[in-house]
Amino acid sequence: MAEQQTYGRTHCGPCEECVEEEWQLVREDGELGWEGYQHCPRYEVYACDRGRGIPPPWVRERVLAREGAVHLPVGGPDGIPIALLRRVYGLSIAEVLAARTAGYRATPVEARYLTAAARAAAPTSATATATATAAGGGPAGPG
Repeated sequence: MAEQQTYGRTHCGPCEECVEEEWQLVREDGELGWEGYQHCPRYEVYACDRGRGIPPPWVRERVLAREGAVHLPVGGPDGIPIALLRRVYGLSIAEVLAARTAGYRATPVEARYLTAAARAAAPTSATATATATAAGGGPAGPG
């Protein structure tokens, strides 16, 4: 699940000079992360947030508004594995069923992360053939 760290949280009332930036990234350890930065030059107020995993909803919505959404198919041979989607987003069974039917709306960084993780977890055809051969079958199956 998501882990959040907050550094220096001081808040002025948002004014026309306030600057807010949020972004997502794949961290050096290969996991999703996010960062946020707020600055008010009028009152010299700075705030930085960061965390692991999926960002809080308000950060994710700002990223989606700025960068757009990527529609990902869920399940099946060409979709994101259901177990991966549940692990990353902590979805309920009802949410997974809805995603299986309609697909899932991800940020571009989440889409790259999920696609790479799904590829890494999928057995290659050479591995599947070697496993079938070792089990007494071949590419066409046993016997």
